Amino acid sequence: MYSILIVDDEAIELETMEHYVPWDKIGITVAGTARNGKEALSKLAELKPDIILTDVRMPIMDGLEFGRRAKQIDKNVKIIFLSGHNEFQYIKAALNIEATGYLLKPIDMEELIALIEKVKKKCEEEQLSDQGGEWLREKWMTRIIREPNEEKRKDWIRKWELSSSDFSASREFAAFYATIDAPADYPISAQPASEASPDRVELLRTIARQYLDSFIVVESEPHALFVLFQWRNEQRAAQSTTDFWEKFREELSLSFGAQITIGLSAPHAGFHLIWDAYLQARACNEEKFFKLGGAVITPDDLLPTKQTDDDGEQLAARLASALQSGDAKQVTMQLEALFSTIRVERIHRNFTIRAIIRLMAALEQHFSMLLAGSLKDLLLVDHWKEISSMSSSSQIQAYVMHFCEEIRKALSERDVDRNQAVADQIVKLISERYHLPLTVEEIAKEVYLSPNYIRSIFKEKMGETILDYITKVRMNRAADLLKDKSLKVREVAHSVGYENVSYFCSIFHRHKGSTPNEFRKMYL
Repeated sequence: MYSILIVDDEAIELETMEHYVPWDKIGITVAGTARNGKEALSKLAELKPDIILTDVRMPIMDGLEFGRRAKQIDKNVKIIFLSGHNEFQYIKAALNIEATGYLLKPIDMEELIALIEKVKKKCEEEQLSDQGGEWLREKWMTRIIREPNEEKRKDWIRKWELSSSDFSASREFAAFYATIDAPADYPISAQPASEASPDRVELLRTIARQYLDSFIVVESEPHALFVLFQWRNEQRAAQSTTDFWEKFREELSLSFGAQITIGLSAPHAGFHLIWDAYLQARACNEEKFFKLGGAVITPDDLLPTKQTDDDGEQLAARLASALQSGDAKQVTMQLEALFSTIRVERIHRNFTIRAIIRLMAALEQHFSMLLAGSLKDLLLVDHWKEISSMSSSSQIQAYVMHFCEEIRKALSERDVDRNQAVADQIVKLISERYHLPLTVEEIAKEVYLSPNYIRSIFKEKMGETILDYITKVRMNRAADLLKDKSLKVREVAHSVGYENVSYFCSIFHRHKGSTPNEFRKMYL
């Protein structure tokens, strides 16, 4: 059966074409649907349809632009365009994109079925005329690695083998599964393009030609490439070494400009074991969960994982304490220790994710008021969904670190505001009581904080000590009072909190550069 991708922005039209056209009776499988060209393009590499049925007028990316890009990715895909009446400009543009067919809306069922039959015939003719074509070999290989049914898989393997004369059934083969991974930081600073990339497959082919004899490359899923290959007998010893594959991986990384992980299968004898080689290579690639960066991973690297549940209450308490005190270094150390344990003890990925979600839930509960306020956007994030999509413990660690850092910064900003409020409260108290005997201890009692703590806060916020500020307020007030010649110096001293007149005069001289009497003479 051939597969079809249906693209239309009208929900009713899309549902009608998907469910009410008798696709199975005409030998067609609906591979998928999309609501616009951009969405369809993102699915193209995964679905690899034989036929595309697309509307031409759609938002975001119209059918014509999608068709043009689809042809760049798969030159053999057959495209049927749909459009309304009296839109000749679209018909003309569609013909320029090598449209296989054009239908007017509303669709006539008989006309659609007749056109599909013609398209199927054209597909069959192309396959017969190009049985050894690379595209056909790739299609068979894609179906092999995606087919869960063993009997159907045997049929795809037989067809692939017939089209692959450069592979020899008498020689061993192996496979590798390469992934193009995002860096271990959050928010992610650089991520592989989400759209299918024909250049990516071709680039891998170009590099592989320098290292391998017979090989086939398919894009097994977004950001992942599967390669089946054979060595020449004289190459086998040299190309089985770790150094060889590490050099190969480094060249891929440089060419792709991304972090590459290669999961390498053991040698297999007999093409009936392609599926086994695929599963083994993929399992090796998944071992990157315990790695800190790109790597070449072989079956010898696969070790048992540990399935253990830790409630994480103590760690959550230690992290909350470090966050509360603003100790970023301690937060980093706690998380480094946690993820080091995960990697060293090889805690199973599912159990790791479960433990991390519980840890984050405990922190959310501890800082619920903060998250409900300034960090409400962080509270609404689906952490399970985010973490479950991550392929390595390093990425999860970066995600948790980002979460904790956001909390720490918010707490720090809140504390800054609170400290300013305390400093303002102290200033208000001094302005009201400067004329009374006033000590730091008395002020501390008024604001319900320790004397040392308010000394630190006040110096940070006001740039001077509490005692220096009290003295400055008193001297400024004394200068104002001295301008009233009816007041004696003794009375001014008492008014600003000094019983000892001589001490007042010496303090005044130090601050204003003159004695009270000299100051009075200058201003009166």
